[in-house]
Amino acid sequence: MYLTSVTQRERLLKVATRWFADRPEPGDGRFVSQVFIYESVIWAPTLRRFVADILRATYGGAVRLQRFETKDQLRGALCAGCSASSPRAEALCQQYRRHPEEFFPATPADLVLVTREDGWPLAMIRIKRVRRIAEKASRRVADCLAERIRTLAEGVAASRAAAAGVPLSDLFSSSESMLDDFAQAERMVSRAFRDETPTFSPQDLRIDDVIGIKFIGSPEELHSIERAVASHPLLSGFEREEHRGRYNDVNLLADLTLPAPGVVVDAAAGLDWSAAAGRGLAPAALAREFAPYVESGARTVRAEVILTTCEELLESEFGRSIHEQRILEQRRSLPYSGRIASNASFLTEYLLMLAISPQVEVTRLPVQMWGRYLPDIYALAVWELFGIHLGLDLMPAFADATEALLHPPGPAS
Repeated sequence: MYLTSVTQRERLLKVATRWFADRPEPGDGRFVSQVFIYESVIWAPTLRRFVADILRATYGGAVRLQRFETKDQLRGALCAGCSASSPRAEALCQQYRRHPEEFFPATPADLVLVTREDGWPLAMIRIKRVRRIAEKASRRVADCLAERIRTLAEGVAASRAAAAGVPLSDLFSSSESMLDDFAQAERMVSRAFRDETPTFSPQDLRIDDVIGIKFIGSPEELHSIERAVASHPLLSGFEREEHRGRYNDVNLLADLTLPAPGVVVDAAAGLDWSAAAGRGLAPAALAREFAPYVESGARTVRAEVILTTCEELLESEFGRSIHEQRILEQRRSLPYSGRIASNASFLTEYLLMLAISPQVEVTRLPVQMWGRYLPDIYALAVWELFGIHLGLDLMPAFADATEALLHPPGPAS
């Protein structure tokens, strides 16, 4: 898990890698909690300046900012501001108003929408949710190991062929045999996590879109916006990619330079940290430890900058390329989704959920990469981070029934 939007990304990668090997250390929980408290304080002023500068250079008028916590709120605002822009926009918004249940209602989000005073969208800033980060991280792990699993499975099949005295190309393998070959190979790879600390490069587990910025405009306006992005003084580099198909946009991975550590620390002087007390860290300690955290971190963060038209934005929320539908398709098309992927996903999610829970430390991880678990175990472990223990005390009727099975009541006297 190499989050390029985090200044302490190198250390976070080391922690996640050790967790994959079931080697948590004291201080891990405190550190990841600090990551999700400190990071936004560090880069939020830079992000605000960057977006404001781009809009000022390419738009120049007064703007409104709205924060949304669900996609329903965003979709409502887009319909209010854009539905009259074209017959297609009106048809999409009418469909949404008539059948909102078809549009993944109550999907959580953490985003800010920037509009003109009449509601027309100009930009969006969003922070990726914890579960989506965990999902992406597990996909990166699975992609790294899938080829190794396939190679080992071929080796297992070759051993069967040698035992049968035939070349591998002539070996007849039933579907059951091939599944067994794959399961053996998967066990071999997963057990390697138990015997040694796995090695992953930053490139293996890189996630670039924790911070997402979307600028909306006409094709001509988007050209101006891209030029403004490329020439912005905070930009230290970017990668460019165009997407064409169901959804069309220009994607820029922009590395933004942060102010000097002293400037960041001074800007946070007097900040009230009490809102983070629910995460198990004392406000006084957060204030005291902020400067060392900033000074030891990287001086850039990466944001995904998307340039798109209002028409394409509406298609991604209501039409041919609904974002949530694309997520479901990605999940269904994963080349590998076995135990390693599942366990990596849970350990990553557990690490991130620890960061926002009242717990600060864990002495034992609830799963190991080489184990096999039902999803119930994952759910119970996350609930327990928040002090919720789903034991028999929450199911008295079933507890009474079980007791009755063990100790049936005697005959009435």
